[in-house]
Amino acid sequence: MTKLSLKSLLTGLALLAAPAFALAAEAPGLQITYLVYSGRPNPVVTVTDPAALRAIETRLADALAAPAKTGAAAEPVLGYNGILLEHVGGSSAKAKPQPLLIKGQQLRIDTAPATAMKAATATTRNSAAAGDLETMLLKLGQKQGVLDATTLNVLLDQR
Repeated sequence: MTKLSLKSLLTGLALLAAPAFALAAEAPGLQITYLVYSGRPNPVVTVTDPAALRAIETRLADALAAPAKTGAAAEPVLGYNGILLEHVGGSSAKAKPQPLLIKGQQLRIDTAPATAMKAATATTRNSAAAGDLETMLLKLGQKQGVLDATTLNVLLDQR
């Protein structure tokens, strides 16, 4: 095969695959970032399975049903800072653009970033449902292979 025909073949395949990549980018999903490291990349899982998304969204709705309290956002610390949830792709990413942070029985939505004159603010909700969701997401991280058993045990003990 000549270089020109190989190049034509690859270009054609790329054009055929482009719609599939566009649809995959628009598929609803949830990006889960485990905030466990300082100074190195945190483990990330993207959930697109409809059944898994429903299970997470159900627990998330239960956690969001708790009374809200607005105040200063907690400062990050060395070590475990919780689990960051971000909706990606599809209409859910547009409808729920704010990331959520879950740690222990607390669910936090940052409402305003810090400035030179003012601390960051957040809305927090405390509930057992948030703790259940965190446990579920930590076990999902282990199942997906981004958290090993030792790390999972340490994180469960820190809650």
